[in-house]
Amino acid sequence: MSQKQIDLACIGSSCVDIIMSVTDVFRFEMIDAHSPDVTKKYTAIEYSSKLNVSSVKFAPGGSAANVAANLGNLHALKTAYIGKVGDDTMGKMAFEDLARANVNLDSCIMTREDTTAVSVILITPLGKDRSILAYKGANNLLRPEEIKDDFLAHCKNLQWTSLTSKNAIACIEKCIDAIKKQGGKIFACPSISIIKNAHDAAENLVKKSDFLILNKEELFELTWNNNLMHALGDALSMGPRIVACTDGGNGSYITDGKTLVSAGVYQVDVADTTGAGDAFASGLIYGYMNGFTLDQMAKFGSAMSAFECSTTGVREGIPHDASIVKDYIARNAIKIETSAFKET
Repeated sequence: MSQKQIDLACIGSSCVDIIMSVTDVFRFEMIDAHSPDVTKKYTAIEYSSKLNVSSVKFAPGGSAANVAANLGNLHALKTAYIGKVGDDTMGKMAFEDLARANVNLDSCIMTREDTTAVSVILITPLGKDRSILAYKGANNLLRPEEIKDDFLAHCKNLQWTSLTSKNAIACIEKCIDAIKKQGGKIFACPSISIIKNAHDAAENLVKKSDFLILNKEELFELTWNNNLMHALGDALSMGPRIVACTDGGNGSYITDGKTLVSAGVYQVDVADTTGAGDAFASGLIYGYMNGFTLDQMAKFGSAMSAFECSTTGVREGIPHDASIVKDYIARNAIKIETSAFKET
């Protein structure tokens, strides 16, 4: 391996998604008594009942693994995955899928300490969003001493996602410190799990990051602020130079503290939104590392998300060449609004 061969190392979760389509479920909404303007939606299963599953699909997933694979599949950047999977059938499935996506696996460790992480994803006819049951498994067993300094010396930049155990968070911090010392950029993609379960640690990691990418729920939880513009400003004040926030079908927002870009979404037939956020993040990272402007990053991230949503299962819809995404952007319109950023 030659010096600085890896453009982007991704540390965080790798799992196998078990995607189940079910129909015998209910959805109801409740208003939060403490926040009357907040309505929460729930998926319900009848107590002590047996549900029929209309289809099931097994697919490798996990946020860090998804970003590494997405960019590897694009043949756009040389990526690596840093993490831990079980020495089991699902671990081998995850490992082999990353290898097919041209991802460097020198720091992907197989262990018999626990099973590979698993996410059970319930897709219902009540909408294209989904509910997920997640087991972290081997992901959280990663230890700092297992990540070798000579490996990190070959990595130019780092993307981190959620790990929640004390040792695993220490692994993220070790990688951040090493890459920053080498002059690399840090892309933060914390999920709601680390933000809720280890808020102080998540905030500390964000403070060390250059680019923060998350969804609106995660942004509000991280900043403890439910006003979008104020929350974006609060996130910027933590340290990142750029903050990007997705808002489902409403689009996304990207700001560097001076300019705010509001982007819509490309109109596609949505099959499954699983992995859409990771695809969006992959597009932003690709754009940033290729010198794109904020609006160009928004378009590329939104296009990647559109490709992902068009097919059931993560990574399934991602093109195998960046030129396909660029052609799609050239042929399809998306609403882009650029304005001065104001915390109002």
